[in-house]
Amino acid sequence: MDLAEVGRVVREINDYIKRGLWFDFEIKQYQDGEISLYGGLSLSYPDVEIKFKEVFFVSLPMMWKTDTKNTILAVLEGEAEREISEKFQVEYLHYIFKFTPEDYPSNFGCFIAAKEISYSILTE
Repeated sequence: MDLAEVGRVVREINDYIKRGLWFDFEIKQYQDGEISLYGGLSLSYPDVEIKFKEVFFVSLPMMWKTDTKNTILAVLEGEAEREISEKFQVEYLHYIFKFTPEDYPSNFGCFIAAKEISYSILTE
C-alpha cells in the first residue's frame, strides 16, 4: 500500500466519521498482526470497522471518544513521523497512524504503526 492510497483511505474514513455528532472507538480484536477497531455513536452497534494489517506497535487506550469537528485520523509525515519512529523504533515501510481523542491533552495521540489500513461501513 503506497502513501497515496493510505492517504485516500484515511480521508474516506475521516469524511465518514465527520457525518456523526461524535464517535467512540474501541479495540475489537488483535490477532495475527492485525488489529480491528470499532467506531460509532454506540459501541453496542458500531458504524465502522477499521483494520490495520502488519501492525508493528500500538499505543492507545482500549476505548476513547472523539470530537467529529476535528480531524480524527491522520498519517504522520515529516518531523512528527521521525520523532515517533525513533521513539518506538518503528521498522521501515510502516505508516504511523494517529487518532486524536477527545478529553486528552493536545500532545496526546493514539498511535498505530502498520503497513496497511482498510475499513468497512457496518450500518449501511
